[in-house]
Amino acid sequence: MNSIESLRLDFNSQIEDLGNIQNKKMFDECIYVGSGDSFVAGLIAEYLTQKCKCYSPSDLLNSRLLEGKTYCFISVTGKTRSNIALARRAKESGSKTIAVTANENSKLAQVCDQLVPLNIPKVKTPTAGFSTFVANVITCLQLLGIDLPNKFDSWHMNATQHSLKLSESLILPDDTVHIMGNNVLYPIALYASFQMAEFFGTTAVAHKLEEFCHSPIFGIKSSHHLWILGQNEEAVSERLGRLGLRTAYIELDDSDRLTQLFQSIFFIQNLMLLLAERYGYSEIQYLIEKDILKTSSDLIYHA
Repeated sequence: MNSIESLRLDFNSQIEDLGNIQNKKMFDECIYVGSGDSFVAGLIAEYLTQKCKCYSPSDLLNSRLLEGKTYCFISVTGKTRSNIALARRAKESGSKTIAVTANENSKLAQVCDQLVPLNIPKVKTPTAGFSTFVANVITCLQLLGIDLPNKFDSWHMNATQHSLKLSESLILPDDTVHIMGNNVLYPIALYASFQMAEFFGTTAVAHKLEEFCHSPIFGIKSSHHLWILGQNEEAVSERLGRLGLRTAYIELDDSDRLTQLFQSIFFIQNLMLLLAERYGYSEIQYLIEKDILKTSSDLIYHA
């Protein structure tokens, strides 16, 4: 089974298990810490609940940590070097530390005061996979006391249908793609940019929609693409399109915030699979770049 096929299996099978994730409320507010997809999961909780803040470990390594605060470290592997170093500092400063990880025997789990296992069966994938990301999002929300209805089946189905309708109109860019969204759709845009880089080797940059217009818009080239993850913001897309920019608008609005969130996540996940199929990809591109992958892993886990 190639890497794309394994992720397709992961995408389709995750619905059987997501509704079984149950975590009790652990705090009223906290500071989430994570990198990559884990950072996105914490950032989603920040935008959706406004009860927490989320930082990457590099944001805090040279900062004074606050005594009495709860620092919740999100890491699927539990091996990220900067997370472990910061967790040690937080604990020494008198802060409460919690590890959210799939690796209960990891160094991060050992360093932190408490462990929250990422309770979802994992399809064997060469990456952290789609299901672990969604499980991280669910866990971060539940730890803040957010009650999630078990609508994952319908959210998944609606998102799959939506991505099927739109995928044919989206072009896989040869050059840079700027992915934009406001509010909770900004972390979704960030997640999409990570997926584009990993799946296709595409240079993808996430922006808040308004912030894009303050400065990055002046660096746009004719070969660049703009993807707007919108909330009734089609007029903005049309205005940018009149400049001759290669703009695609993806409506992801919903009056229910949880529906919007999870349907947007599933939309991005299935979109990656559909684009891979359409353009003939069988392997995730970052796995092919062996030297880059080794350098990345060395810097994250060992340097």
